[in-house]
Amino acid sequence: MPKIDNIEETPNPNAVKFILKEPVTNGTTRSFHSAEDASADPLGKALFEVGEVASVFYMDRMITVEKSDEADWDDLLPRLAVPIRAAESAS
Repeated sequence: MPKIDNIEETPNPNAVKFILKEPVTNGTTRSFHSAEDASADPLGKALFEVGEVASVFYMDRMITVEKSDEADWDDLLPRLAVPIRAAESAS
């Protein structure tokens, strides 16, 4: 289970980057722009199921999540942490 090491802002105010202590992939990138796109990927699917997620990109020890315009980070961040912490580590 990856632990979140840090959460960083990005140039896009609707996106944040989660830096993890363990990798969730070994060099493979994953990018999803809808729940349908992510339906076969356990982590991507779980993040979209949180709701208010517009896109997900991840590789190695980094996950970037873009929220919908109406979503509030104060509400969304704790809910996103649950599937991230539950994800399988790649190591």
